[in-house]
Amino acid sequence: MDHKMIALLIGVALLCAATAMPASQVVSCCTSVSSRISKGLLKFVNCFNTQNEYNCDIKAVILHVGSRKLCTDPANHLLKKWVRINKSKRQCHARS
Repeated sequence: MDHKMIALLIGVALLCAATAMPASQVVSCCTSVSSRISKGLLKFVNCFNTQNEYNCDIKAVILHVGSRKLCTDPANHLLKKWVRINKSKRQCHARS
């Protein structure tokens, strides 16, 4: 086999390996955040987790409310206070 064919086969093998990764390896990131949060909304939060700029482009606090995920601004003063109070009991186990 010539070198072009070997390179093509290696490329196809790498592509197949990349697409066969388990879903837990896929990272979904917030692309924007909401800076307005109401106290009423925070009562319905099931759990939360944080997104940092190492895995994604922006920092965010992801609030899980029912089946929805809301990306919020970590600099929001009400949210900072709420996270500090609820940090130990409300952190989500898996990032999604």
